[in-house]
Amino acid sequence: MFDELCESCDMESMFCELIDLMLEDIKHLESEAVRARHELSRYVPSPYDEFLRWDVFSDLSSRYNHKPAYLIYTELYHNGMDPMDSPEWTKQLLKLGRNGSWWPWHSA
Repeated sequence: MFDELCESCDMESMFCELIDLMLEDIKHLESEAVRARHELSRYVPSPYDEFLRWDVFSDLSSRYNHKPAYLIYTELYHNGMDPMDSPEWTKQLLKLGRNGSWWPWHSA
């Protein structure tokens, strides 16, 4: 019985670690989309540049907080807070949308 519980915990931990890695990939892709849209808006003629700046955050990625497995992940790894909707992540995306850079490997 104890061995089955440990195996279940190991499996749960492995899936949570996988979700964590996948979220980091999603965050990277979202940030690249925002950065590219911001940069593109600098070269698009008016009024389309403004339209693009208004849409810089639209259609990024889906959110998964309605899925039971994701809820377990957020409870175990993030004290119930969705890391994709955290104030820190939102602040980073907003900064990126304003000036096109916050990642260390992108120039300001």
